[in-house]
Amino acid sequence: MPRSTARLPTPGRKPESRLCGGPAGAFASDTEREPETVATAALWREEDDEERRGRRGASLLRGSGFRARGRLRSPPASLRYLRGATMEKSWMLWNFIERWLLALASWSWALCRISLLPLIVTFHLYGGIVLLLLIFVSIAGILYKFQDVLLYFPEQPSSSRLYVPMPTGIPHENIFIRTKDGVRLNLILVRYTGDNSPYSPTIIYFHGNAGNIGHRLPNALLMLVNLKVNLVLVDYRGYGKSEGEASEEGLYLDSEAVLDYVMTRPDLDKTKVFLFGRSLGGAVAIHLASENSHRISAIMVENTFLSIPHMASTLFSFFPMRYLPLWCYKNKFLSYRKISQCRMPSLFISGLSDQLIPPVMMKQLYELSPSRTKRLAIFPDGTHNDTWQCQGYFTALEQFIKEVIKSPSPEGMTKTSSNVTII
Repeated sequence: MPRSTARLPTPGRKPESRLCGGPAGAFASDTEREPETVATAALWREEDDEERRGRRGASLLRGSGFRARGRLRSPPASLRYLRGATMEKSWMLWNFIERWLLALASWSWALCRISLLPLIVTFHLYGGIVLLLLIFVSIAGILYKFQDVLLYFPEQPSSSRLYVPMPTGIPHENIFIRTKDGVRLNLILVRYTGDNSPYSPTIIYFHGNAGNIGHRLPNALLMLVNLKVNLVLVDYRGYGKSEGEASEEGLYLDSEAVLDYVMTRPDLDKTKVFLFGRSLGGAVAIHLASENSHRISAIMVENTFLSIPHMASTLFSFFPMRYLPLWCYKNKFLSYRKISQCRMPSLFISGLSDQLIPPVMMKQLYELSPSRTKRLAIFPDGTHNDTWQCQGYFTALEQFIKEVIKSPSPEGMTKTSSNVTII
């Protein structure tokens, strides 16, 4: 069929009505418009087919993950499948870990219940004993921890660590020495300057658990006058102007250092060295004498104790304290054992009015002493710190010192000489 020469309308637009000429503006007849209408319809169908093909291509582009019209489309189905499989594996792993942790917690709780069951049964049957044992162990721990605080009082009375009184009007030396472990100690040497002073005995004075050597000067000066002796007063480590902190082993080292110093003095008679100790100082003197019997002429102890465990059972008399083993005590001072090694002449001074240390302990030490020359001087009115003020006190000391000096070899005596004097 020959191609129509009629002018076609613009694609995508409906054909406009063509007006026929004439005064009335009537439409063209149906016979004239039919060939043009058929051709237009064919073109419309072709355009529809192209549009459908375009939409199908666009959908394929979107499905393949390529960019279309400037936008990122979804990944292909194969990638979506791989991503889903990976997420499923991660979820399965976390699920397994969660189940394993829950099982572990369940097993642990079961084990705890099994372990606690014997404890619960034991406490139900022996709860009182277990509680008593716990109290016992707690008390022992507290005593061990704070034993130094309960035993040593270097700051009583107040200012004892700041001010140490010095003797006035008499010859004396303020001395500082070093112990084997390097601690600096303060000593006061009071010299006797009367007749036969080069041959005067020397007394090493160990004081109690409080104060400093300056507080003992009134007692020491009366010893100087009545006994005609030289005196070396010792401040333990942690006391007075001495350095360090007090401890049992430290006090033993201090006493050794003082004895070594006295032995180096050319102006002191090394064959007439006496030890004097009151209260805690008595325990220090007994230890020093037990380790140096060949250098000590005699020992004098006043109102001292058998040991710290004995004192603990006396001061804390409730049941558990009497059966604490020795390893529970940080400071022991076992004088009742060490006195057996003190064979030199020994004087035991006991004040029966002592309210701190039972006087019976002094009697027991006297009985335990193996010395062949031992004396027990008892003062009924003597208190713990003031027995030296009792009448006859210095007379008892003077008689004992003279007896020791006159005896050429006390340890070599075959006859035992012991007596008890009540003054």
